[in-house]
Amino acid sequence: MTVRFMLALVASLAATSSVSGQAIAGPEAPKPVVITFLDVGQGDATVIRTPSGRVVMIDAGRVSPLRQLTRLGVSEIALLIATHAHADHIGGLDDVLTARPVDTYVDNGTPHTTETYRELMAHIERLDVRYLQAVPRTLILDEISLDILPLPPSMEGQNNRSVGVILRYGEFLAFFSGDSERPELEFWQGRGVVEDVTLLKAPHHGAVNGFTYSFLEEASPEVVVISVGGTNPYGHPRPEALAAYSSFADEVLRTDRDGTVTVLGFSDGRYETVLGEDSYDQVELQSMGDWDLNQLGSEDESGELELISRMLPSNQTTGSMEHVLTLIVNAGTNSQDASNLNAEYVVIENHSPTSLDIGMWQLCDLSSRCFRFPAGSKIDGARRVVVYTGYGATDGVSFFMNNGNAVWNDNGDEARLFDAGGQEVLRYVYE
Repeated sequence: MTVRFMLALVASLAATSSVSGQAIAGPEAPKPVVITFLDVGQGDATVIRTPSGRVVMIDAGRVSPLRQLTRLGVSEIALLIATHAHADHIGGLDDVLTARPVDTYVDNGTPHTTETYRELMAHIERLDVRYLQAVPRTLILDEISLDILPLPPSMEGQNNRSVGVILRYGEFLAFFSGDSERPELEFWQGRGVVEDVTLLKAPHHGAVNGFTYSFLEEASPEVVVISVGGTNPYGHPRPEALAAYSSFADEVLRTDRDGTVTVLGFSDGRYETVLGEDSYDQVELQSMGDWDLNQLGSEDESGELELISRMLPSNQTTGSMEHVLTLIVNAGTNSQDASNLNAEYVVIENHSPTSLDIGMWQLCDLSSRCFRFPAGSKIDGARRVVVYTGYGATDGVSFFMNNGNAVWNDNGDEARLFDAGGQEVLRYVYE
């Protein structure tokens, strides 16, 4: 059942459903997961509140969203996800990190050259926020789980390396994918991770390259929300995308016309939509009750995110340290032009809480072209290092092979990591 709450009817709807005449919430009624798409113009910023009251945020728009977060009562954030490093998705994150305590930060592990990205990563390092790269895994927070989908291994650019997330709350599922374009959507279909969902956040602001009919048929959303600016120069959302979404979904909502859009998802698969800031406040406080955002209790007594391995399809990683380290290859270029060689790189992430000494370890490709880490090198707990193919100055986090030619093959390769004694500890194979 879909209930559209309109501003003029909020007071009466707070107590009674206009469809059934039944009370829509009571002391014993299960609370929904609340997903709010902030009106941030041409950009994305989504706030997710678990039924127990903790908060996940996906992207933060181009400018500060603190006014909206204050209105929503968000005082701290358990999980902050940056789908990719474009400014209309991460521009507001610096203010969020400054003004709100953040426990865990997730991104696509794909560095960007902009000052916005560099300042953001420096800020995260200064704050000592726990960093996780978006590898296939499941994050559990209170009553909801978030499946992080596999990333395409060798696509260039940020859009098709957008972090994909499927939120689950009982029978209610929601799909978020940043600015994914057709190649990434088709990649996920090929990996079998696209599911029948209730809610779809329209990829790439409703661009013509942000959907396929095959993808929509598999996702089969009941409601689509497009985060888009009213005066954007790209013509988003495109008429072709609107027609496609309307052919599958019962509702297609857009922030440029509807303002802030909130979707309340219930564990039995139902959903309700709330339009505008005032209606959200009224429905939350009168219909759903006042939720304590400072509640930190969860299934994990420590109050932290519970990380669970999930058999999501991905490129194969094997080795004696596969539960401690992950290794991802971005074969970003075939060019022999040295100025482009840092577009290909390898990210190695340490998932343990303790520092790992990698001094004199070697990273090699299938042809035994190798890079040796300098003595004293280490990966701090819950941190990563990046090994670029081209030239640069090592700073302990970024390393450079200083190679004049591309190393990692676009059509498939094998990355192997050896410890100082020559023992293989990790192998990553991609096609």
